[in-house]
Amino acid sequence: MNPMNSTRIKVLSFFGIFFLTSLYYHVWAAAIVFGVLTILGYFTTSKESNKEWEDQEAHGDMDLEEHCYYGDELNFSNETIISILDKRFPFYNSLSPLQKDKFLQRLVAFMITKAFKTHDVKGFKEMPVLISATAIQFSFGLEEFLLPHYEFIHFYPQEFIHTRAPDKYIEGNVSGRSINISWKHFLGEYQYPDDGQSVGLHEMAHAYYYQNFVSKEETDKDFVSGFSRYNNTANKIFELEKKPGNDLFSEYALKNFQEFWAESAELFFETPEAMNGAYPQLYSSLRDLLNQDPLNNIPSMIR
Repeated sequence: MNPMNSTRIKVLSFFGIFFLTSLYYHVWAAAIVFGVLTILGYFTTSKESNKEWEDQEAHGDMDLEEHCYYGDELNFSNETIISILDKRFPFYNSLSPLQKDKFLQRLVAFMITKAFKTHDVKGFKEMPVLISATAIQFSFGLEEFLLPHYEFIHFYPQEFIHTRAPDKYIEGNVSGRSINISWKHFLGEYQYPDDGQSVGLHEMAHAYYYQNFVSKEETDKDFVSGFSRYNNTANKIFELEKKPGNDLFSEYALKNFQEFWAESAELFFETPEAMNGAYPQLYSSLRDLLNQDPLNNIPSMIR
């Protein structure tokens, strides 16, 4: 219930009881004075309650309205999907016609298996298309790409509170059977496809790792076998990056090896030249693991 309405009900109920009691005992003067004061207090309290309610909404303290779109009910035409990809998704535009067909088929297959929960009505078409496209970009060289463990993809207008750390705001995470994304950061980072930052690719790296090594539903055998080579190479570089003078990775990536893995995927797709220049063995391990070579504009290689 709106706190403003609750306050009004309490004030009016109290005033009604007092007024009737005063009439019964013929305390006319007291009833009139109290009535005037109560009415003034009623409007003052209502105004203050309104202000408090507006402040809560302005600062985002109230729960955001949620809209759920089921992928198998969206029925976007291929023309609609392609227009979004042409406008927003450079990876798709770099593909050959045959590769675009493969990409589109995979995107639709991925999208119809998910429920997309948005907390903002804006961009309701772009959200499911672009996050599905990000999953397909990451997995374009893999055999298994549907991420069946993850049923829900949540979009928030901007940073959101980490459920395990209430004082921390984050741009994205994976939790339970959900992938959670800040739309502001997701869309903004696609305007700069070569800055080494992509919250979408970052969270997909976490999701595909969890799918293959934790949930183990529909695992990709080549991804699992190839990860050991990446792991051996990345462990050494993870330690090297902690030393002064080595700064390809951010401080956040050095927080733990899972974050290092997720940022590796971001750098591999967004700044392959920099990664290959600094750590060629790391680049080649990711090239073999994901069966892609963005440095040479090869999105999927024959195994």
